[in-house]
Amino acid sequence: MKGRSRVGENARSMASGGLRNALLVALLGLGFAWEGVAQQRNVLLNYENLSVDSTAHRVYYEQRLYRNPLIGMLELAKPLASTGINEFVPLYQGVPIARYKLASTIGTTVLSKEERKAWAKTHRFDSRRYKLDFRLQPEFVAQFGFREQTVESKTNLLLQSQLYLSRGLVLNWGVLFPIVNKLDNQTLNVRPAPTYLNQFLALDGTNFMSLSAGLFYNDQYGANVQYRHADPTKNWSFGAEASYTGFYYFPQNGFYYGSPEHLMLLADVAYRMPTHDITIKLSGGQYMYQDRGARLDVIRQMGSVEVGFYAQKTVNGGTGGFNFAIPIPPGRIAQTQRLRLRTTEEFRWEYAYSRGYNIGTRYRLGYQLDALLRQYHQRYLQNQYQ
Repeated sequence: MKGRSRVGENARSMASGGLRNALLVALLGLGFAWEGVAQQRNVLLNYENLSVDSTAHRVYYEQRLYRNPLIGMLELAKPLASTGINEFVPLYQGVPIARYKLASTIGTTVLSKEERKAWAKTHRFDSRRYKLDFRLQPEFVAQFGFREQTVESKTNLLLQSQLYLSRGLVLNWGVLFPIVNKLDNQTLNVRPAPTYLNQFLALDGTNFMSLSAGLFYNDQYGANVQYRHADPTKNWSFGAEASYTGFYYFPQNGFYYGSPEHLMLLADVAYRMPTHDITIKLSGGQYMYQDRGARLDVIRQMGSVEVGFYAQKTVNGGTGGFNFAIPIPPGRIAQTQRLRLRTTEEFRWEYAYSRGYNIGTRYRLGYQLDALLRQYHQRYLQNQYQ
């Protein structure tokens, strides 16, 4: 009897132990599942204005964290893999760029005018689908000086944001914090960062426009219009740019601006060497200060980094130099469903060999249309994907 009792106790002990193990495994499974769900939610927080078309296995989305669109595309593909989504339509300021299908290669399809109209009709614009997004952007201006001061430079830190007003229409605004100025007479006063309206338009699948008005970089205010024909599946592209601007200045107290006096009219044609992601661009026309001439750029895209070299000859003289565009780490600093603080997705800087003389001078906007669109070229994405 005692032996039977021990056997019964052992059986009950094993049963209760098995039950505990089963419960432990179940809890661990739930923990891992919850962790997976939490990770997916964290990933999806990086995206805005996201909508899924399960019938077409397609997702529309906007992301402002990554300079390289492929990073955002592949990151989004992971939490959506179980749903069968394999087509991605990135948006810029609420406007679709093109359609990309992830398979053994990346297939790219341009969106027709009719497709864009149909999508806009079924997807009403809602600014609440966007975060209040603040980004930290360094600004550095430098040139070789004289013997007393070999390098003349100015460094600022900008806290910038965007208000989405309607599809494609955004108000860029922010605050500029000066750090060092050994370049000009600008006082070290906190002042508004470049503040301007920008309307991004997709006329059809291959023709795009950018319209801007307000206070730009390099102390210029006015209006700017850019047009570009850019097929994301073709190597040739061309465009034009026109602007009319004047000088503005924020002294210690107040605001000063002069009359508009700079008419800029430029056109360009570019050819892409797809194997090495090299773009050769020839541009010319009238720059600021009524300076006329031409410029040749050779631009290489390398993942999230872009490096270019250029030569320029105008009425005011000749010069050359280099430029680059890089992301600024760490990217996302903190975010919630409605609010985000991050570093800027792109820091762009250019060096010119000749100082002064106003050779091919121009001001800077938030983005140049050709630089934006070449980030979405099929071969640029494919060369990273393979």
